[in-house]
Amino acid sequence: MNRVMSRVMVVDVSLLDRLIALLYSVVSFPVWICYAVQNYSLCGRVLSRYEYCCGFDYRFYQTSRLARLLAVVKGELHLIGFSPKIAYSSDNQYVGAFSARDIHENLGITPPEYHHLSDDMELKMFWWKKMIYPLLYAYSLLFKVTHKPINQRIKWFGIDVFNGQQTVALNIIKQLIIAIPKKTPSLIGYVNADCLNKLKDSRQYRKNLAKFNLVLPDGVGLKWALRLKGVLPGDNINGTDFSPKILELAAQENWSVFFLGGEGDISKNALAKFKNMYPNLHIAGSHHGFFNDDKLVIDYINESKAQILFVGFGSPIQEQWVADNYKHLTVKIVICVGGMFDFYAGKVQRAPLLIRQVGCEWLYRLYQEPKRLWNRYIIGNANFIFWNVSHALDIRMFILNFFSRTIDIIVSSIALIIWGPFHIILCGLLFITERKNPIFKQVRVGKNGHRFIMYKYTTMDSDIILEEDEFKKYVSDGIRYKNKSDPRITRLGFWLRKFSIDEIPQFLNVLKGDMKLVGPRPALENEVEKYTQVHKLRLLVKPGMTGLWQVSGRSELSCKKQFELDLNYVVTRSIVLDLIILIKTIPAVFSAKGAI
Repeated sequence: MNRVMSRVMVVDVSLLDRLIALLYSVVSFPVWICYAVQNYSLCGRVLSRYEYCCGFDYRFYQTSRLARLLAVVKGELHLIGFSPKIAYSSDNQYVGAFSARDIHENLGITPPEYHHLSDDMELKMFWWKKMIYPLLYAYSLLFKVTHKPINQRIKWFGIDVFNGQQTVALNIIKQLIIAIPKKTPSLIGYVNADCLNKLKDSRQYRKNLAKFNLVLPDGVGLKWALRLKGVLPGDNINGTDFSPKILELAAQENWSVFFLGGEGDISKNALAKFKNMYPNLHIAGSHHGFFNDDKLVIDYINESKAQILFVGFGSPIQEQWVADNYKHLTVKIVICVGGMFDFYAGKVQRAPLLIRQVGCEWLYRLYQEPKRLWNRYIIGNANFIFWNVSHALDIRMFILNFFSRTIDIIVSSIALIIWGPFHIILCGLLFITERKNPIFKQVRVGKNGHRFIMYKYTTMDSDIILEEDEFKKYVSDGIRYKNKSDPRITRLGFWLRKFSIDEIPQFLNVLKGDMKLVGPRPALENEVEKYTQVHKLRLLVKPGMTGLWQVSGRSELSCKKQFELDLNYVVTRSIVLDLIILIKTIPAVFSAKGAI
């Protein structure tokens, strides 16, 4: 921050805030120690302290929440309030260690009615909410979405379900609307845990959804199931919160909308609510969902010249109606939204924000209508959990992953303990000779596109910039840069790289679970951008410190041959193969053959 900026100091931090922060600090003290040691080894400080317009922010190397508790205890931050990210741009004194915005970012939800100030001020009023909010934040970390989702399609029973950012999904919908006119409209749908249960059992439902151009993930249940699949989940794109974003876009682009569904004037009242929210929204019309003559309703929709049709009959009835009739509609896009009309028309009350934040809106719905929803939420959720866990716990893969992870933890722990004294000496030597941080940190791409920070000893001079022509000259197969005489490599760095000593800090990545001892080498982001679909198969497993091509010639192999060996490992990997590669790595390292 610019120090010329006048700071508005946080004042009147309550004694309750300080006591709660002190309580959580004491409980989490062992975790503090681990982070403090890690932070000190990487940047020479136990805590990092940053000045901003409303006070000071404390943070460890990779986290700030635990460290910010110290600021609360000292009276420099409120327990709950504005995120410091907001405070940088607004001289507001109500800055807190925890905020609703952070919870929503972790869970991947953005309720349309959420207002940051009013929500945080409400939370200040109740002591019990203050007590549970740090726990709520910790819970949200279980579902934290990546900053760079891979924006992929995940197959569920043959149906491609989008997994990525809301902004990307919204842009896809925009492109479908403005695309070259087609004979039939594009179809958009949502699936939640209940829908996946129906997909599993209903061939007709699968057949209907297969006709949809875009199927979006609705609910925390799918994020949980994706993690069981080993896939990093994207945003929670539920219909009730995401559809208003589509309506906002429609208002900006002057696209007309039509609501079809609900009882009586439900759809009409919901449209009126959205018209109040977005005054520029162009309303083509509405119609209730209880009719017998499909042709009459379709003609009514077509005569309205609507461009976007929202259908709210509930699953799987709405998907069946759309699959049967979409060819007769002249709209550009059809979106199935379930019970959204009931919520915005005021017929059904939504769960309080705090309940939605923890992903338990289904419990509130069960409380509202226990007789109707008992089978869906109690029996259905139990069924959903059972078949997802059963699928995830494939016996062979479970045994392989369990023993592989056990070996990783044992070997990496022993290696880090033995190397500890040498690490201190080498860090000192690197700092004296290079006058830079001895630990080099770089973003790499891991399993299923997960980004993580990989550690190495500094072996290159970052002040030397390669010319573009020289860089392209040494790019192997158009993907990977390989140059044995790279001018950026320092004298000490040459020997560290020759015997792979520069890779030893990656034992910390292995211990953290970002990498394995054996696997394809972690790729750079700019390399992954050039991957073909075949190349991306190497991202199906965690990257490793060593692998097949490291014991088969290392950098002497062409990039194409390295990919072939990586893909061969992905298909044939086993505990025995991992042990063979680890044993072969030892002579490969000492021979220094193929090292760069």
